[in-house]
Amino acid sequence: MFGWGTIFCVLCDHQVPKREAVLLPGRKDVAVCSRCWEKWDRVGAMCARCKTPVRVDSDAGIFLDRYALGHRDCGAAPLAGPPRVHA
Repeated sequence: MFGWGTIFCVLCDHQVPKREAVLLPGRKDVAVCSRCWEKWDRVGAMCARCKTPVRVDSDAGIFLDRYALGHRDCGAAPLAGPPRVHA
């Protein structure tokens, strides 16, 4: 009812439980939900900047200037790992 324990995904703007999202450390307003993460992974996990695939979850990040996923080496801010999906 109050939205405690939930957060908005910056990619799809849906409200999701925090446990089903990956957060940007140090920022409370940036999160990616598990649905967006899985969709990005399903279509090839392409970096929004260099258009090459991101191979490892630890190399993935989010570009804060346009809220897109990509390589940390391309300037994306590091995320706290892939989201935990509870089926």
